[in-house]
Amino acid sequence: MNKLNQALIRQFGNPNGLLGVLAGHIMATRKSNLQRNEWTLRLLELQTTDQILEIGPGPGVTLQKILAQVTGGKVVALDHSRTMLGQCRRRNHAALREGRLLLIEGDYVALGEIEEQFDKIVAVNSLQFDGINEALLTNLHKLLKPGGRLAITFQPRGKNPTNEAGHEFASDAGDRLMKSGFETVNIKTLELQPVHAFCVLATVT
Repeated sequence: MNKLNQALIRQFGNPNGLLGVLAGHIMATRKSNLQRNEWTLRLLELQTTDQILEIGPGPGVTLQKILAQVTGGKVVALDHSRTMLGQCRRRNHAALREGRLLLIEGDYVALGEIEEQFDKIVAVNSLQFDGINEALLTNLHKLLKPGGRLAITFQPRGKNPTNEAGHEFASDAGDRLMKSGFETVNIKTLELQPVHAFCVLATVT
C-alpha cells in the first residue's frame, strides 16, 4: 500500500483538507455505506416527530434521509471534522435554515454538554474509531428519553477484517451497554462484502 492510500485511509477517522473531501465523497457514494446506513434507519423505525441525534454524520447523506422522515421533529448532529460538517451544511442547508437541524463541531466529550434528550441516537461507522468507553456510554444513556433507542452500526475495516472480529466487537459493545444501564440490547447483522455490517440496538425504559 503506497503512502497516498495510507494517508487516505487515515482520513476516515477525522477527515480534513483535500484528502478529507475525497474521503467524504467516498463515504457518500460507496454502495456498502449507503446500504448500511439505510438498514440502520429501518431498524430505528423513525417517526415524523422524533428528536434525533446522529454522532459522526460524515458527509451528511444519512442526515438527508433522517430529515426526509423526521419532518416534524428536530435533528442534532455532532462531528469533530470541520470538513465533514461543511459537507453536511451543503447537503442539508434547507433544514438548517428552517431550524430542523443543528450541527455541532466537537468530539464525544461534547455530548456531555448537550442538555436535551432524544428519541433515537444513531452512530454509523463512527464510534469504533475512538472506542466505546464508560464516559461515552454514560452520556448516551443520559441523552436518551425513556423508551429511546440507540443504534451503533459498524462494518469492520483495516487489514484482513473478518465477520468473527465484527461479531466479537458487537458483543463486547452490547455487554458494555448493559453495564451502563441500558435495559435491552440486540445485535443485528447485514450481509455485505467483504465483511458483514453489525448493528447493536439498545433501549432504555
